[in-house]
Amino acid sequence: MAKEEIILRLSMLEQEISKFQEQLQLIEQNILELQNLQLSLQEIQGTKEKQMLANLGKNIFIKTEIQDKNLIVDVGNKIFIKKNIPETIKIIENQLLKLMQAKNQVLEKMQQLQGQAQEIIAEAEKSEAEK
Repeated sequence: MAKEEIILRLSMLEQEISKFQEQLQLIEQNILELQNLQLSLQEIQGTKEKQMLANLGKNIFIKTEIQDKNLIVDVGNKIFIKKNIPETIKIIENQLLKLMQAKNQVLEKMQQLQGQAQEIIAEAEKSEAEK
């Protein structure tokens, strides 16, 4: 195998690994957000408080009054359904499970690509030693 071909193949593998690392970061970020949401819902469920601070985004909060603990949940395709906290936590758990599966698939693919890179390097070293 020519040196240029080795460099090209390794470069392509490195780009693929980098792409999967970005996907992994996004998945882990989504997992963290869902876990935080789950904790917040559990806190709301367990509290007797009638007021809370609601995050409007970008760390801007507004004081709100809790009138009931039913939530309006987007279940996909912009379809909103009234759910109680335990039902919503179950939805979050299902989403977390799917994200963990996706994370494992990405990690597995990254390991395969790293294995391919190691094989290419081993072939190159063997070929160089034979010269």
